[in-house]
Amino acid sequence: MISASVRRLPFAVCLVIPALAGCGASSTTDNAKDFKGEQKAVAQSLDDFAQAARDNDEKEICTSLLARELVRSLDASSQRCTGAISDQLDAAGDDKLDVKTIVISGRTATATVVSKVNGDDRRQTILLVNQDGRWRLSGIR
Repeated sequence: MISASVRRLPFAVCLVIPALAGCGASSTTDNAKDFKGEQKAVAQSLDDFAQAARDNDEKEICTSLLARELVRSLDASSQRCTGAISDQLDAAGDDKLDVKTIVISGRTATATVVSKVNGDDRRQTILLVNQDGRWRLSGIR
């Protein structure tokens, strides 16, 4: 039996991708320079995710930037992870990501981000988990 939280994970990706995609070639994200230590590592993961989304690099997103539990859940679908991510990237608009705060608690982190979507600010909280020494996106709250 799959838990309710695991079943909701693909929906979390549906919300994370548009928030972080920034598909426009002129969009850049360089939040890591604004943080130090482990917060900088979290911000760098968000920057890397935004860059991979702009580059339409579904493989990089699935293999290096999403939490393993999320990838397993997406791989269980008919589209697998890369297909699901590809669909979300196709639907994403042109956003610029601004990381406002990062809170780390052990191996988990939350990042409050603001992105522009159709000219309006969208504030979201991105969840990350540290796996194998790298911060990976695990959902949205």
